[in-house]
Amino acid sequence: MTPSSTTDGPARIPGQRAAVIWGTIATILVVASTIGVFLIAPEDADQGIIQRIFYFHVAIAIASLVAFAVACVAGILYLRTRSERWDDVGEASIRIGLLFSVLVVITGSIWAKASWGTWWVWSDPRLVTYLIVVLVYAAYFVLRSSAEDDRKMRYSAIYAIAGFASVPLSFYSVRVAESFVHPVVFTSSGANMPGTMLWWFVMSQVAMIALFIALLEVDLLGRRSERALRRLAMRLESA
Repeated sequence: MTPSSTTDGPARIPGQRAAVIWGTIATILVVASTIGVFLIAPEDADQGIIQRIFYFHVAIAIASLVAFAVACVAGILYLRTRSERWDDVGEASIRIGLLFSVLVVITGSIWAKASWGTWWVWSDPRLVTYLIVVLVYAAYFVLRSSAEDDRKMRYSAIYAIAGFASVPLSFYSVRVAESFVHPVVFTSSGANMPGTMLWWFVMSQVAMIALFIALLEVDLLGRRSERALRRLAMRLESA
């Protein structure tokens, strides 16, 4: 073994430890919140067991909006620094946010069908504005695929910032317009639910945020690993 081969040994990919830590935290929190929601949280007197989907539906919806907010901040930081790292954070956040959005639509439709007898109501402002948010961020990838290199990252950052304007539109729509399908759970006077339900909702929310961070760390780790492999392949070809 030569000295150079020792120095050029397998390098540690940045972010490995963070991905493991957040993956472990997210797993523990998701399992604990799932057990609490189904075995400990009180059952709603009006809706019965189907109401328990609320703990995941709302928590995932808020986590998706947090993901889009992170993408907006990453877009600002990219435009200031031109660092590829922030482009990675922005794209990964929107990808995870869209994944959460699909889960929101699925769980919401199941809850609506069981509780109100309909899968979707086009006249409900929250449903329509949230669908607009999903379509806005789905278009992000169409834009991204239409450009190359620096232009792709610059356009993506600008779009992620501009697209975030649709998030407050969805968040406040149900408060501005009267909605019979979507009741307002959190008002200016506090949470419209008993304390035992609120505790498990907060637990579910923390679990979903931790899951977002864990998925983000894993996604970023995959990108760094891919780049490290490409650099290694180039070094081997040039040796």
